[in-house]
Amino acid sequence: MPYDDMSTAMPPSLADPGSNAFTEPSIDTLIPTFRFMVHRKLRRKAHGQYRKHSTRRYIFSSIVIALFMTLIGIGSQKLELATSWPELALIVILLIIMIYIVVKVSILIRWCFYWLVLATLVLFAINRGSLFDQIKIGIGSSAQPENKLAMKAKIVLIVLGLVEGITLAGVVLMRVAYPRIVLRAKWLNCKRWWRIRPTPQPLSKSANYKTVMFSYVSWDPDDYRLERNSVSYVGEFDKFGRPHGLGEWTDHTYTGEALQGIWKDGLPDGPFKSQEYGTGNAFNNLRIGFCKNSTDKDTSTGFKAARDPNGLSYGAATVECSVSGKFFHHLPFVRIIGEGVLRSELEQQAKEDLEVPSVTMTYPLSFLSTFTESIQSRPSIRGSFHDASLKKSLPLSKSIVVRYTDRGIFIPGYIRSRHRGDPNEVVIRRMYPPSLAIEGQQPVVIDTNELGSEQLSSGSQGQGPTLLLPTIHASGSGTSSASDDSETGTVNRLSILDYPLGATPETAKSRQDRQDKQNRAQRSLDKERKKRLNQTGLIIDGWRQVLDVDGRTASAQAASRAGYEALVFVHGYNCPLTYGIARLGQLLSLGEFPPYIKPFVFSWPSSTTMGYFTAKAVGCSDDVAKDLRQFISDLREAGFRRVHMLVHSMGARIVLSALRKGYFDGVFAEREVVDLDSSVNSTEGSKTALRTRTTIRYRDSMPVNRGELPSWQGTSTGSLGGDDPSQPIQLATFTLLNPDTDLQTFLEDDYWMLSKYCAHMTLYADEHDGALFWSETLLRTKSLGRHPRTLVYGPTGEVLDVDVIDTTSLDVNIHSIRHNFFNLNRMLVDDLYDVVVLGRRAREREGRLSSRWTFSDAGTEDGEVYTFLCAPSYVVNK
Repeated sequence: MPYDDMSTAMPPSLADPGSNAFTEPSIDTLIPTFRFMVHRKLRRKAHGQYRKHSTRRYIFSSIVIALFMTLIGIGSQKLELATSWPELALIVILLIIMIYIVVKVSILIRWCFYWLVLATLVLFAINRGSLFDQIKIGIGSSAQPENKLAMKAKIVLIVLGLVEGITLAGVVLMRVAYPRIVLRAKWLNCKRWWRIRPTPQPLSKSANYKTVMFSYVSWDPDDYRLERNSVSYVGEFDKFGRPHGLGEWTDHTYTGEALQGIWKDGLPDGPFKSQEYGTGNAFNNLRIGFCKNSTDKDTSTGFKAARDPNGLSYGAATVECSVSGKFFHHLPFVRIIGEGVLRSELEQQAKEDLEVPSVTMTYPLSFLSTFTESIQSRPSIRGSFHDASLKKSLPLSKSIVVRYTDRGIFIPGYIRSRHRGDPNEVVIRRMYPPSLAIEGQQPVVIDTNELGSEQLSSGSQGQGPTLLLPTIHASGSGTSSASDDSETGTVNRLSILDYPLGATPETAKSRQDRQDKQNRAQRSLDKERKKRLNQTGLIIDGWRQVLDVDGRTASAQAASRAGYEALVFVHGYNCPLTYGIARLGQLLSLGEFPPYIKPFVFSWPSSTTMGYFTAKAVGCSDDVAKDLRQFISDLREAGFRRVHMLVHSMGARIVLSALRKGYFDGVFAEREVVDLDSSVNSTEGSKTALRTRTTIRYRDSMPVNRGELPSWQGTSTGSLGGDDPSQPIQLATFTLLNPDTDLQTFLEDDYWMLSKYCAHMTLYADEHDGALFWSETLLRTKSLGRHPRTLVYGPTGEVLDVDVIDTTSLDVNIHSIRHNFFNLNRMLVDDLYDVVVLGRRAREREGRLSSRWTFSDAGTEDGEVYTFLCAPSYVVNK
């Protein structure tokens, strides 16, 4: 069944409602959705789960099967040995092929092998130690006893064939035919087949959404019997009574799903989160944008790599990934929801849109809503104590990242809502839901938030802890927040106060005091605060959270300029579009990246396995470099002011080639030069010989709004002007994942050019990378991703400001090639989160990384390299 084409997979009753009149949600309107959810359950079972690879198991199985095949050969007494070496070699090859086939069949369909072993033993018993002699005699022979034995042997073979056929037919029926029937068969009477019957409505209903419940009969794998279980859907519906919008589906069978997220026309569209009810296996569905410039299909690559002559195309996709419990073979699963549209067409549409200013990135951005944004922009599904007429509630964050820069405080995902107060001070308050006291039939809301506001206005700092944020580092630190010309001892004061929003009536001394507090609370509760009555989290005075960027309005662009960041993944060679999306989706799902980071995949013509040199030539061409520059420019025009780049394998060669050719000039913001030092000379006897070279130290240029600059910084914004889309975009982080690029070229040219734009560079390298080994063999040059110990110092002795992470010691979720595991290894996923989201350098990640000094063959120090603090997978407690 072509599962990736969900429109054709829908049951006819779901795809064609047949009426435009409003239909009340009921069991009948939910039957097509129920069939699709059962199909998802069957599909997971059919594809199966990943199992632990056991070398001993495969060796043991091979020995057993080899002995079994030898036993069959011994039983064939008339079999003559080959008289020549070619014939003997052919027999050996055929025997190996038969063993391989039997091993595969025994792993996938074990019962087929079991029936074969049983039939062989029966034949040996019937024919007295042989397999074929008695069968060859035939019925017409004069030896009557032998005729009976031959007949018995033939019956055994016939029965074996029937049993094997029934077994294979059963597997095909359950794994292929039955899922198709469940999803698409018009003749299937669902109510009769699953014995569906209505269930009494629950006592507690959601105050904001409708609820539909029913029960059906399903197979229980634990008790090996049929049992009745309930199914419920709570959420939004369309006019045909189908799930549409925010909703939660709960199937109480063992492998049924509890799925919460966004639905469309009766199907889970994503983003959503799901978990099997009995097993605990969990899944995430998220959305990723893509930029493509190749003629390849979305799901495959061609040997003749070619750039699309029509230029770039933009689109978006959803990707569902396993995140907990057992992982399934068919996941990650990518589905294109926004077909690639040529940039030229999008640009023409943008020019024709006179009502709302738009850009070419409007189309992919319109799809990139996240699970957090989708859930928080609506009332709670579980119900609410306040009036259901409030359609939306403003979200509150549970965690906030505060970054200090040379140009002030920066909070990703937030924008200043006012221009008063100290720009170097941020007040973060914890908000509780209000306590309710019932007097008669009216809820009484008691709010003490006014007391907190009065204390804040008086400047008291004694109500909570105060965190001092230094704005300077030691000379030559090289971090993204380094400021060498700041005043000594300057700090930014971050006050974190704890003010609960509610208080119980018992805390007041008298009824009059409670009434006064209630009156003050009622006067201060405006419309915005009423929408927050059922929420908990953190709020920031003077800042508002940026959410629900749909890419269609000018305000969405302004919001992106304020707090949204782009994460661009450039894949390696032999990587189709869907594969790159799946790899990035798995990383984001396991890492739980925040919603203000919008992911994109840049898909270039990467050729096939045998087209390495073709991919290298096309990828490093000027046309691909121009397309990459155009893509970054479109992100800048869409309002993004910070971009993070993850480049893997040959993707590093593509990006660095465009960098050397100067295609990023004017696109990425250049860092400000704060010091030129050309007097660094070598010292006799030093471990590290530093030769004369001009050393340039930079300071980050942080994009901010012109009206929000602190007074001590003046009115100049340097090279960036926050709201001006023509200004360059900041390259916040640049991460090299097992890069397939020349080591010497990076040391001599690439690093020095890249340091002009980016202050936070990270390299993940593996000495045992098999793919890069073959790359070095073909190109006869050292690869950057295979030599972590020679990268810390440049060719003339300068210290390179690159965090070098050696992943050679990692051995969990890593295949034998050791080239593509950044999205599965837990240590690496968490480390990438710290790099991209928190902006932490390697020396700040002491809880995960251990630094060590490496030495060259001459005995001199090569520099500092980091390794992960983890034990090998084979080390266990005794």
